[in-house]
Amino acid sequence: MSNTIDIYSTPEYRKVEAVVQLMVDGRLTSYRVATETNISKMSLATLTKGTSKIKNITYQTALIDWYDENHEKYGITID
Repeated sequence: MSNTIDIYSTPEYRKVEAVVQLMVDGRLTSYRVATETNISKMSLATLTKGTSKIKNITYQTALIDWYDENHEKYGITID
């Protein structure tokens, strides 16, 4: 039996998905996230277009932190 963790079901991963979804929906600009997280706009654009998945742990951490600081302002919560 494997002891692997399904990262896609963790609350932290869902936070990342929530931030990306805000950008996809047009409720949040990639420019704002880029300036507040130091993630390049190009990296964020590939995420919102679905052409890449976020694997860089630095990016994951930055988006989780952004979610924690801003989710109430945008009225988003994760289950």
